[in-house]
Amino acid sequence: MKIKNILIIITIISNLSAVGEAGAIFLLIAPGAGAQGLGEAQVAKADDAYASYYNPAGLGFLKGTEVAGMHVNWLPNLASDLYYEFITYRHHIDGLGSLGGHVIYLNLGEQVGMDEFGNPTDNWKSYMGAVAGSFGTKLSETSSIGFNFKVFHQKLSDQVTAGEEGKGFSTDFGFDIGYLKKIKKSSSKLKNKRVKQLYKYFEQLSDIQDRQKKLNDSYESIFQDELDGVDYVEEQRYVLEDINSIISNFDKYSNLSNHENLNSIFNSVTKKMSELIEKFDNIYDQELMPHLVEGFQDSTSYLVDSIELQLLDVESNRELLIEDIESEVLVDLDDRFNFGFSISNIGPKIDFVDVDQADPSPTNMRLGIFAQLYNDGHNKVNFLFDANKLLVTRYQMMDWDDDGYVGGYDQYGSWVSENDPLAIYNESGKKEYDNKGYFDDPWYLAIATAWLDDWFFGGDIDYDGDRKIGGWAWTVEDDINGDLEPNIDELKEDPSGEYGKCVNDEVCLEKGTGETRSFTQELNEMVYNVGLEYWYTDAFALRAGYIHDSEGNIFNPTVGAGIRLLQYGFDFGYTAGEQGHPRANTMFFSINIKL
Repeated sequence: MKIKNILIIITIISNLSAVGEAGAIFLLIAPGAGAQGLGEAQVAKADDAYASYYNPAGLGFLKGTEVAGMHVNWLPNLASDLYYEFITYRHHIDGLGSLGGHVIYLNLGEQVGMDEFGNPTDNWKSYMGAVAGSFGTKLSETSSIGFNFKVFHQKLSDQVTAGEEGKGFSTDFGFDIGYLKKIKKSSSKLKNKRVKQLYKYFEQLSDIQDRQKKLNDSYESIFQDELDGVDYVEEQRYVLEDINSIISNFDKYSNLSNHENLNSIFNSVTKKMSELIEKFDNIYDQELMPHLVEGFQDSTSYLVDSIELQLLDVESNRELLIEDIESEVLVDLDDRFNFGFSISNIGPKIDFVDVDQADPSPTNMRLGIFAQLYNDGHNKVNFLFDANKLLVTRYQMMDWDDDGYVGGYDQYGSWVSENDPLAIYNESGKKEYDNKGYFDDPWYLAIATAWLDDWFFGGDIDYDGDRKIGGWAWTVEDDINGDLEPNIDELKEDPSGEYGKCVNDEVCLEKGTGETRSFTQELNEMVYNVGLEYWYTDAFALRAGYIHDSEGNIFNPTVGAGIRLLQYGFDFGYTAGEQGHPRANTMFFSINIKL
């Protein structure tokens, strides 16, 4: 890629996201092929090392150690030598939380140097990078908080054009904060549920015990009344089948210390029932009557008495298992519904060549939800949704006090002139004008005012830059060409006129524009991410998503897949879109390794 000057480089970087009001927007490139397959929706999931980027609060719920990384050829339709690398790491410390961090590197390729006269100079390579340290810890069983501190460096050039001050690189810092809430059952609720299930299964065993007791009495009648006992043996088969079904429910308690003893009793009972059935089947095969077989009554009585006693012994284990459950430390492993929130890149302004042209850090608020729609133990379906809001203000030149001028007063409220570059205030002392054509709030105010700058604050907009609102009039009688639209040649100078003469000889409406601004504009400027994820046995995943960004004209579907083998995870993501779109046809590859 060969670029002639810094301005073109910055223009290319702006394609990374629909962000025209901030600098260092490479920090907003979403890492992780898994997240990319989900349309970049991730803030309420944050269940792996990539939580360091999306929501450091997610680290608070993670155990063990993990490293992950991603490589992607960024914006392949725009240039061939733009590539992005991301590496992240996390490690859990008992009693504290998880420490981690990540490294970002964006290569911008080689640039062709030129002086102010267009003569070639030395070439150089441009890049951007960031290093972040992360910490996440639990606030409770179901909530956590996290923080990042980052330092980032941007090198756009080795030198600046003659006559310019400053430098072609910058080093800055920022902070991230995050919060994650998991709506799941508490340990006490999980224990109560397990105890209720346990009572249910023991009640079923009590029914088995009653049925077996009746059968035992029936076995005695076989010998007293000289019966064949076929019906009783058939009932015994049903009892054996039913108890086996009930016993299988106790497998979920296999981690309890008293389960082994209970399981040995179950094995003994079912073995004796099977032995009893087999004894009767043998004499039936020989077409013999039970009361005529020598010693058969004694052996039968021994088996049925043993079965009855052991069934009574089963009941005595009920309280022991309940005590085991009460001492358990239970955690609901599956996320059912999560809410995530993070604000990233909180920090001072970023400048290169001109300090006065410094841009705000790309402070971004991301909030979202995660919902598990289906889970049968083998198949899971998850839904994710994120909404992103850039917490950066940029006020256009507007008439805040509705006096028809942009500025014109000094800071003490004395009228000077709308043409004086130093008369930037209105009569109330509020700044209305800046020679840059805009002004913004510091980050600590922008966190709140970014929700208000496009509709609540300000007034009519001075599109043509003459620091007057309107000043030109047009009526249907002035329509020379008959198109029923005002044209530049049809305007008449009039202090009460509502139009202005804008760039490229366009007519722009200025008066009344303050009333047309609404909160809807704030919502339109937000970026929305939605994703749907299918998992089979926590080993294989299919993903689909969508990125919706009206302001940046980004409407891209995404797909992806993932596989987990032992401690390794491999993910693939693909961003589709219209042919020629800078973000279309981008493939992402990432790997996770649990150490």
